[in-house]
Amino acid sequence: MSVGERIKSARIGAGLSQRALADRMGMSAMAIAKYEKGTIVPKSGVLIRLAEALGVQVDYFFRSTSVALSLPQYRCRKELKKKEESRIHRQVQDWLERYLEIELIVGEEKPLDLPPPERCRVASLDDIETVAQMVREEWNLGLDPIENVMDVLEQHGVKVGVIEATDALDALTLYYNDTTPVIAVNNDMPGDRQRFNLAHELGHLMLRIEGDIDEEKAANRFAGAFLVPKEMAVRELGEKRRTITPQEFYLLKHKYGMSMSAWLHRAADLGIVTKPTADRLWRYFNARGWRREEPFDQVQPERPTHMEMLILRALGEEAIDEARARELFGGELPAGAARSAG
Repeated sequence: MSVGERIKSARIGAGLSQRALADRMGMSAMAIAKYEKGTIVPKSGVLIRLAEALGVQVDYFFRSTSVALSLPQYRCRKELKKKEESRIHRQVQDWLERYLEIELIVGEEKPLDLPPPERCRVASLDDIETVAQMVREEWNLGLDPIENVMDVLEQHGVKVGVIEATDALDALTLYYNDTTPVIAVNNDMPGDRQRFNLAHELGHLMLRIEGDIDEEKAANRFAGAFLVPKEMAVRELGEKRRTITPQEFYLLKHKYGMSMSAWLHRAADLGIVTKPTADRLWRYFNARGWRREEPFDQVQPERPTHMEMLILRALGEEAIDEARARELFGGELPAGAARSAG
């Protein structure tokens, strides 16, 4: 990307029009347009002011890494506006470029480690359970709760990040350079919803659906099976139940990092509760507004750590200086990072 293209990308990522950026800068929108088109090259003082106005480091404008992104597949509560889509897309592009740069500096990239497509073909819901179990076995996850879903995905070559977006967006999946999958989740959501969205998007990446199974339902079934294997669900709840108390769902939510609603779905999917029982429990949830916001303490959100660890490693080994580390972080360094590099 040229400097002008970088300015435009950062402006869109910040959700600003040319006029809004010009107002922040105390200049004309015409000048911003000329910078973006490359007809005028901004001087160093202007670049510093642009960086402050756009919330980026000056080094961003001279970044060498650039990626081509596929069209994203969104998981949304409601349709996104085009402006919001553009802003999200630019955020993902910026974050991913920084991710690839630090991998290049450190000389480490996690290879993609997904099962081959022929092992992920599904023609029934039972097949989805089998694929989810196969993935857990191949990734040596056992049957116990997954401590950090983001970390698991990143250790197997899926790039994971968090972005700022309206509450309409849950997550999105895309590919960069047509090869490597990327999952980005909204940073403003409880951890249980975040984890389910990640597992749901993993289902879209994994499953090769044959027949008339609905793709969204298939991905939901995969997410539940990936987070809570059938054997553990039966062990926790029993094979057959006439009812399940909210307190049980709450405890299991915090043990497995999966919402109370998702646990009810899981119990119904596995036949642990009958459809009439599930319907009665759903009415109970709806009457208390628990489908919108679940009660009591929330599961804490996860954050991806692999990229952060690579930046701190490069800083500690003096492969980069603090200014470069801040640019790669996209903001201030974590507390103690500079001292640890000394």
